[in-house]
Amino acid sequence: MNLELSQSELCLKPKQLLKVRAAVGYSIVCHSGQVWITQNGDQRDIILGAGEAFVFDRKGPALVQAFRQSAIRIALPAHKSRITAVAIPAPVRTGAGFRRNAVGV
Repeated sequence: MNLELSQSELCLKPKQLLKVRAAVGYSIVCHSGQVWITQNGDQRDIILGAGEAFVFDRKGPALVQAFRQSAIRIALPAHKSRITAVAIPAPVRTGAGFRRNAVGV
């Protein structure tokens, strides 16, 4: 998904339409108002009110339309957030064979 915002929230006017592309795994949170979401190839009508969220789960474009003045946020999927790397020690050869790693675990 290619979306660059200077703020984390978008304000939509009544009947305003937002087209979202390549959003599989992203979530949309409705902070105020009410929005309708439809995804390409999806028969569901998703309606979010204040405090509700939805995770985009279809490839292709999705449309978000405000029923009334609404504030929404589109959040990165969990796998796109910061990941902390953990070093795993290599196996160490001992006289009796191999231990799992240098700390003996």
